[in-house]
Amino acid sequence: MRKRDVGLVAGLALLLVIIVPLSACFGDVKIPVSQVWEAFFNRKSSLNGEIVWEYRLPRILVGLFVGANLAVSGALLQAVTQNPLAAPNVIGMTAGASLFAVLALLIIPHFPVSGLPFVTFFGALFAGLCVYAFAWKKGMDKGRFALSGIAFDALFQAVITGILVFATKGIDAAVIWLAGSLWGRTWEHVFLIVPWSVIGLGFAYLCYRRMNVLQLHDDVAASLGLRVQAARFLIFLIAVGLCGSAVAVSGPIGFVGLVIPHLARLLTRADYQRLIPVSALLGAILMISADTAGRTIAAPIEIPVGILTAFLGAPYFLFLLRRAKL
Repeated sequence: MRKRDVGLVAGLALLLVIIVPLSACFGDVKIPVSQVWEAFFNRKSSLNGEIVWEYRLPRILVGLFVGANLAVSGALLQAVTQNPLAAPNVIGMTAGASLFAVLALLIIPHFPVSGLPFVTFFGALFAGLCVYAFAWKKGMDKGRFALSGIAFDALFQAVITGILVFATKGIDAAVIWLAGSLWGRTWEHVFLIVPWSVIGLGFAYLCYRRMNVLQLHDDVAASLGLRVQAARFLIFLIAVGLCGSAVAVSGPIGFVGLVIPHLARLLTRADYQRLIPVSALLGAILMISADTAGRTIAAPIEIPVGILTAFLGAPYFLFLLRRAKL
């Protein structure tokens, strides 16, 4: 990467480092920044140290990885489809992951948290394969992919609603999870998402050359030696893993995967070597900031982070939809 790009990534990483302790200051009990820093290095220094380590820091870290995963998943899907409207929540992957999670929570009482990432992964994979199959026409048609995704998203959302309407037992856990929130997240959730994030984000970055080539016409990409459909499917699977793991620990949170890649392009243009790390950092910053705002705007009432990201992302989606040439 060029010096300018290295500086951008370093600047965003520094901003993230600043936001983390600031976010830990806010909640039912406000803690001065100086005491937050002290708590980071001395967990047992005071009651504030316990609050930071047991409640706020796990929540912040979950938000960091969820934001990064969703943002990069959106960037990968936009690379695969070459469509600016592609995102995990738009093409049905988030809804598919949510559907499988709801079924698991309703069918199996006290479903273990450790099993959710696998359930949501297969849910996102199922949804993605359905969209992929309907978009296939002598190869994956980019326009059909986005339109099929919107249709399947509506279908899965309708099924979830129907299940909740007719279910008689165990819907409390499902309804709370469907709110899309970071409330009550613990170190268990952090340890669940970290392996998926490290592996998924690592593979996403390693595929940046394939994504750059995919931005060319398929014939040109093939002439350069790229197996176009195989590359698309590989990148699609990475996006599924990132999306499914994020949904598993936070519930469905929309529009992060749509908005952040576009913001990253404004800063980096279309080179995925720069776009992937910038998207990850911006996604983490947005998620932590939105969650912090959600627990302070109407305190002591907490606004789920999914509501705030929807308020931010929905108008931008409509703006993109108006500009898109489908």
